[in-house]
Amino acid sequence: MNVAELIEWLKTQDQEAIVEVLHSYEKNWGGSTYITSERVEFNPTKHADYMDFRGNRFVKPHEPWYEKRELFLGDDAGNG
Repeated sequence: MNVAELIEWLKTQDQEAIVEVLHSYEKNWGGSTYITSERVEFNPTKHADYMDFRGNRFVKPHEPWYEKRELFLGDDAGNG
Protein backbone atom coordinates (compact mmCIF):
# COMPACT_ATOMS: atom_id res chain seq x y z
CA MET A 1 0.00 0.00 0.00
CA ASN A 2 1.35 3.44 -0.82
CA VAL A 3 0.63 6.68 1.06
CA ALA A 4 -2.10 7.80 -1.38
CA GLU A 5 -3.94 4.48 -0.93
CA LEU A 6 -3.58 4.73 2.85
CA ILE A 7 -5.07 8.24 2.80
CA GLU A 8 -8.05 7.05 0.77
CA TRP A 9 -8.60 4.15 3.18
CA LEU A 10 -8.32 6.46 6.20
CA LYS A 11 -11.05 8.64 4.70
CA THR A 12 -13.43 5.69 5.07
CA GLN A 13 -12.72 5.37 8.80
CA ASP A 14 -14.27 7.12 11.80
CA GLN A 15 -12.62 10.54 11.63
CA GLU A 16 -12.90 11.05 15.40
CA ALA A 17 -11.23 7.74 16.31
CA ILE A 18 -7.90 7.81 18.17
CA VAL A 19 -5.05 6.33 16.12
CA GLU A 20 -2.88 3.85 17.98
CA VAL A 21 0.29 2.00 17.01
CA LEU A 22 2.43 -0.67 18.62
CA HIS A 23 5.30 0.52 20.77
CA SER A 24 7.88 -2.20 21.42
CA TYR A 25 10.48 -2.04 24.13
CA GLU A 26 12.91 -4.16 26.08
CA LYS A 27 11.85 -5.25 29.55
CA ASN A 28 13.91 -6.90 32.26
CA TRP A 29 12.29 -9.57 34.39
CA GLY A 30 13.97 -12.12 36.61
CA GLY A 31 17.40 -11.35 35.23
CA SER A 32 16.30 -11.83 31.63
CA THR A 33 15.63 -9.24 28.96
CA TYR A 34 12.80 -9.68 26.52
CA ILE A 35 10.91 -7.55 24.04
CA THR A 36 7.29 -6.68 24.69
CA SER A 37 4.88 -4.21 23.16
CA GLU A 38 1.90 -2.09 24.00
CA ARG A 39 -0.60 0.01 22.11
CA VAL A 40 0.05 3.75 22.38
CA GLU A 41 -1.48 6.82 20.80
CA PHE A 42 0.19 7.68 17.49
CA ASN A 43 2.67 10.54 17.66
CA PRO A 44 4.18 11.42 14.24
CA THR A 45 7.41 12.61 15.88
CA LYS A 46 7.95 9.28 17.65
CA HIS A 47 6.10 6.79 15.46
CA ALA A 48 6.80 7.70 11.83
CA ASP A 49 10.03 6.95 10.02
CA TYR A 50 10.51 7.81 6.34
CA MET A 51 13.42 6.33 4.42
CA ASP A 52 14.34 7.16 0.83
CA PHE A 53 17.02 5.01 -0.79
CA ARG A 54 16.67 6.51 -4.28
CA GLY A 55 20.08 7.48 -5.61
CA ASN A 56 21.91 5.99 -2.62
CA ARG A 57 25.26 4.92 -4.07
CA PHE A 58 25.74 2.32 -1.35
CA VAL A 59 22.55 0.39 -2.23
CA LYS A 60 23.10 -1.95 -5.15
CA PRO A 61 20.42 -3.01 -7.71
CA HIS A 62 20.28 -6.59 -6.38
CA GLU A 63 19.41 -5.44 -2.84
CA PRO A 64 15.74 -5.37 -1.77
CA TRP A 65 15.83 -1.71 -0.70
CA TYR A 66 17.27 -0.49 -4.04
CA GLU A 67 15.33 2.65 -5.10
CA LYS A 68 12.86 1.99 -2.26
CA ARG A 69 10.88 4.65 -0.43
CA GLU A 70 9.23 3.55 2.78
CA LEU A 71 7.08 5.08 5.50
CA PHE A 72 7.16 2.96 8.67
CA LEU A 73 4.50 3.63 11.32
CA GLY A 74 5.03 2.44 14.87
CA ASP A 75 8.37 1.63 16.45
CA ASP A 76 10.40 -1.32 17.58
CA ALA A 77 12.68 -2.03 20.51
CA GLY A 78 15.82 -1.73 18.43
CA ASN A 79 14.91 1.52 16.71
CA GLY A 80 12.16 3.26 18.65
